[in-house]
Amino acid sequence: MSQISDEIKSKLDIIDLISEYIQLKPAGANFKACCPFHQEKSPSFMVSRPKQIWHCFGCAAGGDIFGFVMKMEGMEFPEALRLLAEKAGVELPAFSNELSSSARNRILDILKLAARFYHKTLIESSQAQTARDYLQKRGLTTATIEEWQVGFIPDAWDALTGFLLKKGFGINDLLASGLTIQKAGGGNYDRFRGRIMFPLSDVHGNAVGFTGRLLDETKENAGGKYVNTPQTEVYDKSKVLFGLNIAKQDIKRNDRAIIVEGQMDVIACHQAGQMNVVASSGTALTLEQIKLLKRFTNNLYLAFDSDAAGQNAAERGISLALEEGMQIRVITLPPEAGKDPDECLKKNPDIWFKAVDSAQLFMEYFFQKNLAGKNLTDPTVRSQVANILLNQIAKLPDVIEQDFWLKKLTGVLDVDITLLRERLSDLRRKPMYNQKDAPADKKNQATEQNAPEIASENLMSIVLQDGELLKIVADRLKVAALAEKHQNLFKDFLTFNQTAEKTLEKVIHSFRQTNPSPESCQMIDILELLYEQKFASLSQDKLLNEAIKIVDFLNLCYTNNIRRQIEREMKLAEAKGDNAKITELLAKFKELI
Repeated sequence: MSQISDEIKSKLDIIDLISEYIQLKPAGANFKACCPFHQEKSPSFMVSRPKQIWHCFGCAAGGDIFGFVMKMEGMEFPEALRLLAEKAGVELPAFSNELSSSARNRILDILKLAARFYHKTLIESSQAQTARDYLQKRGLTTATIEEWQVGFIPDAWDALTGFLLKKGFGINDLLASGLTIQKAGGGNYDRFRGRIMFPLSDVHGNAVGFTGRLLDETKENAGGKYVNTPQTEVYDKSKVLFGLNIAKQDIKRNDRAIIVEGQMDVIACHQAGQMNVVASSGTALTLEQIKLLKRFTNNLYLAFDSDAAGQNAAERGISLALEEGMQIRVITLPPEAGKDPDECLKKNPDIWFKAVDSAQLFMEYFFQKNLAGKNLTDPTVRSQVANILLNQIAKLPDVIEQDFWLKKLTGVLDVDITLLRERLSDLRRKPMYNQKDAPADKKNQATEQNAPEIASENLMSIVLQDGELLKIVADRLKVAALAEKHQNLFKDFLTFNQTAEKTLEKVIHSFRQTNPSPESCQMIDILELLYEQKFASLSQDKLLNEAIKIVDFLNLCYTNNIRRQIEREMKLAEAKGDNAKITELLAKFKELI
């Protein structure tokens, strides 16, 4: 696989790839961003185009394009290889053991073939005539049906399951895909029957699930008008936005994403020329969906259904979007235009486009909604309205924006702004939960746990730049105190430095020639990048002081870890009455002191 992965790397640029996930900004010869893998306010995530590597100097994560995709997408190497191969236009071996051993890849293959099966059935089968008539009645053109790979499955027990089994897939993989259900008494049957099928794709265009719309709504025990793929290895509804794989470039180009509820709303919008539209599929926006959208824009336009469920879903997602720094507008359709974008576009497309262009800032919409029909001469009503609106204002992340809406509220209620500011201040101070119940910040916890590894990385970046510093550090440092991945590199470089010429360029060049493994070379690249960003401007004296501080910290961490280990072993030995072990551990403890 190394030859294939090298070919993929040669055809993909790391800056272009990572820019699909986060917004990078130039930083000299490199690019930087706030790390997507831990919480931070100052960017410590660096990407080097010449070296084709990325690294975070805050949490010590780093690697090449494969490492980034694996960490960002939660994939193993075979899945990342498949994804990047498709991006690079590199053909993978058809029967690679490494690829076929991945359950995720087998499920993706099943879903890809199922999408083709459903679509072919819709287009060619005589049993699909009613489905074709229905879609034509809904206004879908042949081109639209093709673009969205809309399909159909007849009302038969195992049409798809039988087809996939004949293609050589195992029944366990079919069950894992969510397309096949096992009968209680034995045997298997299709989850989807007698339905128009809409593939659900991830941001990369891979089919990860399906929504099936019942064609004959008079059918009893059919499982509801809409049936979705259950959660599987590849499908989690909270992490998928319908249509994002098709809409993402238009979202980026227009710098705004329009979010609607249903699949037909998305398809109707795209067919009408509004290409930056995706669907939350009837649920409130999740944090994962918001972060997906944030890759492409910070501007969200919400067009949820006008019924109570749609409005509630919209408002539940808004708080999360505000916390992520998104700018939100609300698209409101007039009552006569229909309850959703699909209906509106059928009646009068101009109304829809006008509604998009005149979308309100969320706070404008929220003020209007909560003030409509209220008797503001009633003190109780005024207090209730103030509480509702102040709670929303408090969620705004920008204090200047908060102040703007606070002044507007003052004008609406004719209340002294000092009183409102006091109440707003109370809301800001009010904890969302008790401290003891506060959820652990896993990202920050991970960063704290990585402190010795980060320190080790900092020290290595310094000593690899200067042979004399390397010798000084070697005399003070317990090598075992370094991160495990750095220990052999430190020893090798120390040995090599004793015989090599002492100029930075020649030492590192010679070391690369002598130690050509990809892992060693990439580690050197990362350490050079770190030195360039963090230490290059320091004088020799300051570098020495920094190195000594780090050495002392690492030695202390190592000593404390060994002490804790000895204490744990001592307790076990005392519990067992193992006097010989106790004597041995006491000797180790004295040596440590």
